[in-house]
Amino acid sequence: MKPIPVKHFFAGCIFMLIVTSAFAQKEFFRSQQVFTKEQLNNFYSSATIHNDLVIFNANDYQLYAYNKKDGSLQWSVKTNYKTSIPVFADGNIMYAGISKNEIHQAAQFDLANGNLIKALPFGPLATKPLIKNGMLYGTAIYNFGCILAYDFTKDTVAWSRFIAHGYSNQPYYLQNKIWANAEGQNWVALGYNGILLDTTCTKKANIFVEDIPCVNNFITLTQDGLALNGKLSEEITGKDSFGQPELLSSEKFTFVLYDEKLTILSRKLKVKQQVEISSLAEDLEGYGDTKLLKADDENIWILYNNHLLQYNHKTKKLLRLTDLTAWQPKTVLLDDENVWLISGKDGLLYGLSL
Repeated sequence: MKPIPVKHFFAGCIFMLIVTSAFAQKEFFRSQQVFTKEQLNNFYSSATIHNDLVIFNANDYQLYAYNKKDGSLQWSVKTNYKTSIPVFADGNIMYAGISKNEIHQAAQFDLANGNLIKALPFGPLATKPLIKNGMLYGTAIYNFGCILAYDFTKDTVAWSRFIAHGYSNQPYYLQNKIWANAEGQNWVALGYNGILLDTTCTKKANIFVEDIPCVNNFITLTQDGLALNGKLSEEITGKDSFGQPELLSSEKFTFVLYDEKLTILSRKLKVKQQVEISSLAEDLEGYGDTKLLKADDENIWILYNNHLLQYNHKTKKLLRLTDLTAWQPKTVLLDDENVWLISGKDGLLYGLSL
C-alpha cells in the first residue's frame, strides 16, 4: 500500500474536522410549521430574541413566540404579513407588520400573549425605533420610504420625511438630532421636530430625494461618534462604492465588512486591523451570504459560506468554525452557547447548541 504524503494527511485531517463539525451540533429545537411550495418560493421570514422569547415571523404569515429555554410555544398570531425585517420589542409591547385588504401597517402586540393591541397609522417599521417622551421615531415602509415621528397620545403621525431606500438603514439617534440615511452614503440631519438642520449648503445634494437640499457623505458613525468618510472611506469600500457595508460596533471598536474584507477601527478612526474573511477559513467549501452577527472588544462572529466563524481580533486567531451547511441558514441569531437560525431549505426555525 502506497503511503500517504504527510501534507495530504494533515490536509485530510483538517478537511474531516470541517466536514464533521456540522454533526457536532446538537439540534435541540425545530419548529413544526408546514409551508406550501408557494410560501417557500416567496421566501420572507425573520426572527429576533427578546428576553426569554424567540419571536419567529414565518413564511405562513404568522408570528410565533417560543420560550428559548425549553422551546415551548407561548403564543401564535396570524398577521397576513411576512418580512425579512424582525419585529421590534419595547418593554411589554411588540411592533410588527400586519396586512388587511393588501394594506400593510405597523401594529402593537402584547408580548405576554400575542394579542393585537392596535394597528398604527403608518406602514411596517423597517429599523429599530427610538421611543421617548411619548413619541416613536423610526423608519417605515410608508409613503414609499420615510423617517417619521408617531405621537402615542394623539395616535397620529406628527411628521414624516421621504428618504426613499434610505429607510432600510438604521438612523443614528443622538441627543439633539437624528442622522437619517437618504440612499447610499448620503445622510441628512434632522431635529426631533422633523425640521432639516441644514438647508443652506453651497453644494447641493445630487440625490433622488429632491426635497433634501443638503446631505453629509459618510459610511457610518464610529463607536466614538466620528464620521467614516473621505480617503479612509475610499480605502475601505472603494472609490465608486454606493451601497452600505455590513456594520457593527462594540464599546471600543467599529467593524466594517465590505466585499468580504473586514476592517476594524479603534478610536479616532485608527485602522487596527484588516483581514480577508476567506483567509480565516481557507479552502472552505460552501456558499451563502457573508454577514456580521455579533461583536465585542475581543471577538467577532461572522456568517460566511454557511459557516459560523468566531474570530478573536485581539489575538488574530480563529477560535471556532461551525458548519451550518446542513441548515442553509437565511438568518442566524446568537444567544449564549446557542444558535437560532431560519433554514433556507425548509423555512423552519431551529435551535442548535454549540
